[in-house]
Amino acid sequence: MLGFRRVKRREVKLSRAGKLFVAFTLAIGFAAVNTGNNMLFLLVSMMLALMILSGLAALLNLRSLDVSLLPGQLLLQGEEGQLQFRVCNPHPWTVWLLELRLAPVRAQIARLPGRSSSELSLSWRPTQRGQLFLPQLLLGSSFPFAFVWRGQRLDFPTQDAPWVAPRARDGGVPPVLAEESSEQRSAASGTGEVIALRPRLPNESLGRVYWRRSDWRSGFALPPSLPVLEREAEQGIMVMLDYQAAALQALDHEQRLIALRSGLDSALSQNMTWRLSLPAGTWHGRGQAGYREALWALARQAPFLAATPISGNVSRWWFWR
Repeated sequence: MLGFRRVKRREVKLSRAGKLFVAFTLAIGFAAVNTGNNMLFLLVSMMLALMILSGLAALLNLRSLDVSLLPGQLLLQGEEGQLQFRVCNPHPWTVWLLELRLAPVRAQIARLPGRSSSELSLSWRPTQRGQLFLPQLLLGSSFPFAFVWRGQRLDFPTQDAPWVAPRARDGGVPPVLAEESSEQRSAASGTGEVIALRPRLPNESLGRVYWRRSDWRSGFALPPSLPVLEREAEQGIMVMLDYQAAALQALDHEQRLIALRSGLDSALSQNMTWRLSLPAGTWHGRGQAGYREALWALARQAPFLAATPISGNVSRWWFWR
């Protein structure tokens, strides 16, 4: 897991409370100059020192924090998902009021103890299949008085960038349903969920025997107890999801992947055995078993559309709210 590479650019922004505090300080300073009251001068100097210390405390609060993106994340095109981040505090002291921003969403950590880490989730709705390239992440803090907000922009690592599977389309090209042949049945016999162990039936293939649980305690005079793994609905229908199917020949690359994702979801909802054939390989499973691996295969299937750059909105610091 790689951390974000630091960018030298930093953000300094005033909150609404900070703007009111600055205006109040200027008003007291103007009154001190006109009246020559030493107490007002002392009050102005204390307020200015408080502003400076607030900014320095926020900067120290962010120093050397490590923000990383959890690897192996998979999102769905057009559906809102959660991007998982981890914030590590290497300092022996506690940091406060941390905030992660990925325009337009944000997440906050009120308190992060020293020598510890915390995970944050940011909602994101991807619009394109393939590897997800996001704008710069903004890490900031308004500690300690919420007057000055200090932040720094961090580069997004492409090595651990999430992948996006194609969306499912209602009313798309239906999957091709076919009865299992003997070859298909033997290939799918190991994909269903195990229900229980049962005794071997007469004339049943020895290849179905679970030899690790065989009972030979009766000796060689009597036949041993040979168990067989009973799997769920081994003789059911297999859903064939083929990228080169005749029903998909009129569709382009992305539309074929959308149709295959729709058929995969249909097989999942009915808990059916399925086989997904792509140019990159073949994946098979039953219901939820193997479903995530099939989504990964659809997400990584080349070629990809040209990546659309996602730009974050960067507002001017003085007018930021």
